[in-house]
Amino acid sequence: MGDTISTFMGTGIKGYTGDVDLAQSEKLNDPFHVELDHTEKILFVADCFNFRIRSVNVETGETKNFAGNGIKGHTWNVGLATETSIDEIYAIQADVNGDVYICQRFNPCIRKISSGTGLICSVAGTGKVGSGLDNIKAVESPLMEPNDCILDGNGGLLIADIKDQKIRKVDLNTGIISIFAGTGVKEHTGDGGLASQAGIFGARAVCVDDSGNTYICEREGNTIRKVNGEGIITRIAGTGETGYTGDGGPALKATFNGPKAIRCTKEGNLLVVDTENHAIRLIDMTHLTICTIVGGSKGSHGDGMKATEAGLSRPHGIVTSSTGTMYIADSENHKVRIVN
Repeated sequence: MGDTISTFMGTGIKGYTGDVDLAQSEKLNDPFHVELDHTEKILFVADCFNFRIRSVNVETGETKNFAGNGIKGHTWNVGLATETSIDEIYAIQADVNGDVYICQRFNPCIRKISSGTGLICSVAGTGKVGSGLDNIKAVESPLMEPNDCILDGNGGLLIADIKDQKIRKVDLNTGIISIFAGTGVKEHTGDGGLASQAGIFGARAVCVDDSGNTYICEREGNTIRKVNGEGIITRIAGTGETGYTGDGGPALKATFNGPKAIRCTKEGNLLVVDTENHAIRLIDMTHLTICTIVGGSKGSHGDGMKATEAGLSRPHGIVTSSTGTMYIADSENHKVRIVN
């Protein structure tokens, strides 16, 4: 993974230019998430307050509207994704078939866009707020405020519902939803026991590594937790206090400030988007140490410089390619930054 940062998309001016220019000339309005497709030739950008998902050819910079008509709201399964109203997309997941799953924060639901047709359908949630029942069809079970989703590599989709304080799992073969972690009580409890019996303190984000371990980012709890293959949950990073300390030392002794995203690298390490510290931090999962690899101060400076010397402004999402190129949703700078 390199260490030079630059702007991949966005002028830095909040707005919408209608996909008429190349990525660096396009305006964004708080990009909240980024995701590469299975070919790694297309980057999807959750352009949150433009109520759209944009697609960018990573080689040419050509941009297109992939989903959303720009009108805040929820049009229920009407057909083409580009003609559909969506409401604050917080996360995007692309599968190996080219289908794309989107996590809709308000009018809460998870929706899928089919690659071959561009049609949109619901996968989980009813579009109405509620603490849903488990072991029923996911499309019949309400969500409260989903903030992230991740494919688990084993036919499941995990959903981080921050207001319900749970991680729920959808079996994509049967369509049934069940509890994966959390009791629904907003508290950090249960380390060393079953994840389904543990309290989660702000279930903001979730990711899965190649070994089947699941990681949960607690926004208010300021910790990162791990659920192993047997369903046992433990804290692996963060003391639970708010701060910005610990770089170069054990991850368990570090402090965070409202982390809002986590993703695994191909090396098996963990990237943490430490949003209110305006930093991207790396947990070395072999040595369980932590360091800052991008940012660490609020600002828009740093293009062409070392990534650790750059400013970020409340980043919310991150994705890395198989070669280590990193894309960051630099939300309040209204840009997507690239580190390579």
